[in-house]
This record gives sequence, structure tokens and C-alpha cells, in this order.
Amino acid sequence: MVQKDYGFQQPLGLPGGIYDLSDKDIVSRTTDPGVSAKPGMGLVKGATAGETVKLPATGSTAADFEGIFVHGSKQMEHNMEGAVACDGGDTVVLMRKGRIWALVADTATPTYGTGAALILSGDNAGKLTDTADEEENSKVALTGVTFTGKADADNGIAVVEMK
Repeated sequence: MVQKDYGFQQPLGLPGGIYDLSDKDIVSRTTDPGVSAKPGMGLVKGATAGETVKLPATGSTAADFEGIFVHGSKQMEHNMEGAVACDGGDTVVLMRKGRIWALVADTATPTYGTGAALILSGDNAGKLTDTADEEENSKVALTGVTFTGKADADNGIAVVEMK
């Protein structure tokens, strides 16, 4: 996110932010070595299923999806390159059921009831898109994950509901 003004208005949401007080299923996992993930990204099973997670890659399936990285579950600071992300071996919290602000691709159309897909490769790996997105992103449709229609295009986030 780029700061565009210095006003007092709060942003609509933030990547990985819990959207509301609806029923949730949240678990903790450890990132595989070398994994650099950001809040709001979708993560998949890592080297040890049920214990570790990683960014999706070509060949990941909907069954590999572990959840969305929850903001605030890990204290993070800017690294020397100015990026905010966790590094391999960090404990993170994932939402598996509920509503959360997820990172989405610029080409996504997060309209109400549209199914969500996890991008598996490229610069957008770990972000979500709609299942009809025809960009050259390798993706997998996620079972029981839909967009609610609430989005903040300026910050590249949208609310998804996981059932």
C-alpha cells in the first residue's frame, strides 16, 4: 500500500484483517523455510501437512489450501528492502472459515457470490482472483470460498467468505 494522503480517514480494510464477528475457524501454522508471505495471502500445505504452510505453486490443488494469513497474528517489521512479510520458520495464524480481507489480483472482479480462485504462480502467487479471470495466471478454484462484493481496489483487497 502506498500512502497517498495524510488525512485522518481510516482505510476501508487491511490485508488479512478480520472483517466481522461471524463464526470463524482460525489455526496456527509455521511457514516452511524460505517462505515470504504477507497477511491476506492464501497459503497451502507445507512440507509437514497440518504443521507447516507455504505459498502456492504450480500443481497446488484446492485440497492443499490451508487458509488466509491473518493480519496481526505475527509481529512484522519492514525489512531492508522496505517489504513487510514473514520469513521462513515463523508462526502465522490462518483463517479457514469466516470473513476476511484477502489480497486480490488487479485483474480480479470480486463481485457478490463470485467464486474465488487461488493464484499459483508469478508475482500474484498467494493472491485471490475470481474464477472467470482470464489473465495468464495459473489458478485453482477454491471450494466454499466466495467474494462478498466488498472491495477496496486502491489497496488491492476484497472480503472473501470461507465456509
